[in-house]
Amino acid sequence: MTLSYDLVRLLTASPVEDAWEPVFPLLTVDPDGYPRVCLLSRAELTAGPDTVRCVLRSPHTIANLRGHRRAVLIVVSDRSARYLRLRVLEVVGDESAAGVVVRFSVLEVKDDTLDIPLRPMTFWSSAYVRGAERWEENRVLLDRPPAARPADGGRASGHGETIG
Repeated sequence: MTLSYDLVRLLTASPVEDAWEPVFPLLTVDPDGYPRVCLLSRAELTAGPDTVRCVLRSPHTIANLRGHRRAVLIVVSDRSARYLRLRVLEVVGDESAAGVVVRFSVLEVKDDTLDIPLRPMTFWSSAYVRGAERWEENRVLLDRPPAARPADGGRASGHGETIG
């Protein structure tokens, strides 16, 4: 599934301090089958034509993705909500350190709209948020291109795991 240019641009724009920034809920399923929510900012996301990548530090969200390999990312704009059905392609990194980068393939984009004005969920960014979310570290992690993985999924070399 190919993402629209506007959707890619919204997800990949750099966050700005001292401004209202969008929030993107990432829904996963826990081992008991209950939905769980992880709120992400643009500092934790990037997207391409058919993939989404995010930096995660939540052990529960990472475990849910390793267990079920599926998620839904909700993107609300001024006139529609879009639900991106995602499948985990790989998880790279160590959640006990800087965090992991999860690369998803986009399976489906559902556009939910009545073409009426909406108010997306936002947060007020600040220097505090910049530090707490580790914007600079995230950008370094997200800017690394996905590398070819060895047959062992990269575990022996510490590169990460390919899930698929």
